Amino acid sequence: MFSGGPARGIGNRLMRELGRDAAVPALPHATVALAPLRAAAEARGSCEFSPLWCGQNASGCKAIPAS
Repeated sequence: MFSGGPARGIGNRLMRELGRDAAVPALPHATVALAPLRAAAEARGSCEFSPLWCGQNASGCKAIPAS
């Protein structure tokens, strides 16, 4: 929905209403098309039209001290 490519994200209003099978324009057109809606929502403190990326990348994790 947000980038035009496959990605994992926390569900929000945009994802629920469009569904994961929605026709999405290719990158960067999806991002550009959503920019005004996202900006207006974020200005009101809402993340319902913002990408909330999540997923896994275990190869990027490493042990570090808590300090």
